[in-house]
Amino acid sequence: MSSYPLPQKTVFSETGKTRRVGYEIEFAGLALLEVANLVAEAVDGSVEKETEAECTVNSRLGEFGVELDWQLGKNMARDRREARLEEEGVDEADDTLMEWITTTAAQVAPIEIVCPPISMDKLDQLDPIITSLRSAGALGTAASPVYAFGVHINPELPDLEAGTVARYILAFSLCQDWLVKANDVDLSRRITPYINMFPDDYIRELIEMQEASLKDITESYLKHNPTRNRALDMTPLFRHLDEDLLIKHLDDERIKARPTFHYRLPNSTPEKPGWSLSESWRTWCVVEALADNQSQLQAIVDQWLEYKSHAINLGDPPWFSDLDKIHASL
Repeated sequence: MSSYPLPQKTVFSETGKTRRVGYEIEFAGLALLEVANLVAEAVDGSVEKETEAECTVNSRLGEFGVELDWQLGKNMARDRREARLEEEGVDEADDTLMEWITTTAAQVAPIEIVCPPISMDKLDQLDPIITSLRSAGALGTAASPVYAFGVHINPELPDLEAGTVARYILAFSLCQDWLVKANDVDLSRRITPYINMFPDDYIRELIEMQEASLKDITESYLKHNPTRNRALDMTPLFRHLDEDLLIKHLDDERIKARPTFHYRLPNSTPEKPGWSLSESWRTWCVVEALADNQSQLQAIVDQWLEYKSHAINLGDPPWFSDLDKIHASL
C-alpha cells in the first residue's frame, strides 16, 4: 500500500486526468551538480547543466529543476554565461568564480529541487530522491538555526469552480494552526515572514463568501493577503484564473500561473532516518478531506466562531481532535 493516501477527488476536471502534484524540496550540505547527479540516478534521468546555479534533469517523470534558491545568484550566473557566449562563442566552459560564489551562498541559501507535476497516485516514485539525499549528507531545517528550509506542495485542484476554490481556502484556514502543530514546524521557519498564517479578519470574511464569484474571492484574498508570503499561497492560482486582476493587486514576476495551490508550510528534513515526502502529503490530505465534507466543514466553522468569541482560550482549539481523527484515518 502506498504511503501517499489519495483524496476522494482524484480527477482534475479541466483535463479529465488524475490530479498532479508538484513538489519543491529545500536543503543544504551538497554541491549543486552533485545534487543534479543524485536526482538523475534516482529517477533514471540525464543532467543538463544550465549554469553554475541551475541544472535540469530530464527523465521519464518529466523535467526536474535543481537550482540555488537565490535569485541574484541565478541572474548573475545567467549573465556571465551569456557574456561568455557573446565574447568567446562558447557557453559550456566552467565558471570557476561563479562556482565558488554559488558554493559559498549555498551555506545559507538552499539548494532546491523543483519536481515536475506528477500524478498523485505515483508520488512514491519521488522517494528514491530523498533516500539518495540522505545517504549523501543533505541537511534540512533542523541542522542549523539559519536553515529555514521547507517542502512546498503544489496540488492541482479538482476543478476551478468558485465554490471549490473558496471551500479549500476555508478548509485550510481552519486547519492552519493544527497543521503547524502536526508538521512540528521549526521555530526558524515560524519566525520568518514566508509562511505567515491567514489573519482572523480574512477568515471571518471568507466564511461569508462561500457563494461568491471567483472575482470577489480573488479581490477579498488580495485585499487581506497582498503577498506571496502565506503558508497557503493562492497567487499562482489567481494568476492562472485572472492574470490582469492579480497584477492589478500584486505585480510580482516571481508568481507563476498554474492551476494549483502553493502549500509551503512543512519542514524539509531529509537527514532524518525514515523521513519522506509522504509525511507532508498526509497532513495536506486533512485539508482535502475537510474541504470535501461540507457538514464537517460547517461544524468546524461554528466551533471556530465560538472559540474566537472568547478573549482568552486555553489549550488546543476543540476542532483539533476532529482533525487528528481525520489524519489518523488516512
